[in-house]
Amino acid sequence: MPNPEKIFRVRLLGENALRDVSGVAPALVAGVGLKARLSELVGESGEAAPSAGTDSGGDRAMTGLELSIASDWSRPIAELRWQIDHVVRRVRRLYDLLGAHPQLEAEAAPHNLAAAVALDLRRAFGNGRDAQPPAGHSPGLQSKLRHPREGLGLDDETERFAASEDLFRRWVNEDPAVRTSIAICDDVRQLAALDLAGGVLEIEIIEEARARELGLNLLLAVGQASDASPPRLALARWTPSGMSQSRPPLMLLGKGITFDTGGINVKPYESFVSHMRNDMAGAALAFAAFRHLIMGGYPRPLVLAIPTCENAIGERAMRPGTVVKSHRGLRVKIDHTDAEGRLVLADALSYAEERFAPELTFCFATLTTAALQAYGPYATPVHFAPAPIERALRQASDATGEDLHFFPSRAWHYEANRDDEADLKNTGRLPGYMPHAAGSRNAAHFLLHFARAPLVHADIFASTWNWGGDFPGTGYGATGAPLRTFVRALEALAND
Repeated sequence: MPNPEKIFRVRLLGENALRDVSGVAPALVAGVGLKARLSELVGESGEAAPSAGTDSGGDRAMTGLELSIASDWSRPIAELRWQIDHVVRRVRRLYDLLGAHPQLEAEAAPHNLAAAVALDLRRAFGNGRDAQPPAGHSPGLQSKLRHPREGLGLDDETERFAASEDLFRRWVNEDPAVRTSIAICDDVRQLAALDLAGGVLEIEIIEEARARELGLNLLLAVGQASDASPPRLALARWTPSGMSQSRPPLMLLGKGITFDTGGINVKPYESFVSHMRNDMAGAALAFAAFRHLIMGGYPRPLVLAIPTCENAIGERAMRPGTVVKSHRGLRVKIDHTDAEGRLVLADALSYAEERFAPELTFCFATLTTAALQAYGPYATPVHFAPAPIERALRQASDATGEDLHFFPSRAWHYEANRDDEADLKNTGRLPGYMPHAAGSRNAAHFLLHFARAPLVHADIFASTWNWGGDFPGTGYGATGAPLRTFVRALEALAND
């Protein structure tokens, strides 16, 4: 093993039968690019167990394994998270340690790297604070993560991020028959019950009759076939104490399609229809980030806007080819009913900008499968970020290990959304031989037609769900990404 200061020690404590661990380490790191050593821990003293084959008086229970992983800490945190997680997964499977209680020691590790790995372990093995660990061991994630210069303990910080990430993932993983637009709005209302210091919170839920009066016709068109999850627009505004409401807020806008059948243009199995509970992940991210920030007394005005409904099939469902007048006044042809997310976001963006006059909007949406096809299962394409915002997001992304890729606005993507019959269509396509190219880019530019203030749009379809099955610390379902990155960036922007 190289320099001992460059080693993570992960202890997995459980009640498993003793096994021989000699010679296992090379298989654990095959194809990962790390070096590792595996040893056994027995009893409260942590003494090594006898090797397999020795006279130990029969099978004995061991309290766990210690995995020492050597890593180059100069590598991107995104890569190190993936590498360390792969080794830990292999140990868990090999020794049936799914219910183990993790401990992590990386006292000399950089703060951000240690925190990222601690959060992954916490998520992989559960909170641990409500479970009972083996006798003689304290509960939960014993991170022991101290910066060598600052002596900084990270437990409180990791737990606060973890709680917000748990909330985000719980929303996304919930059965769509339960996580309806009504349930989303109920949770937004419940923000008023929080013990908030340092600010004032105002909440409004716009239901169908009021939405019709306001001209939110795109939102109404998408949700009009569902009684169980009808169209709603949930709004919340946070104003710090002593600050005038005349200061423009930042706005968090999240797509809340509680289930996406594709509508009359039915979504096929190959387009992940069985996973479409996750089509409200943008709403979940915006809500979790908003709650996290106001619970911390965020010092800037902040607005939350969630357009939410189900894109259902039924006799009231919107028809392909229908032209709908949007809140902005632009006429939009419903060219394809499975391109519904941009429609609800367009109306919400237009109305919320008119009402709150935000300085800048962060938009979160599982907007296109093209994001997964083009950028792979870990990355989030971010469109239109102004230079200071891109800089803050890059720094936060580097610190959390959640990959972001940045793209500017371009005229050809903007114009790709024009239509001959209406002003716009909801299936932006580049001309000629590229009709299916740049789907995430074209969809993002559709939203620009409805924005007056700067817009930063994150297409989180690829990163927010564990498509490849190997997202760090995550089993089936929601990953929790890229919440850490956007919260950190918003905190960094708090005093700008």
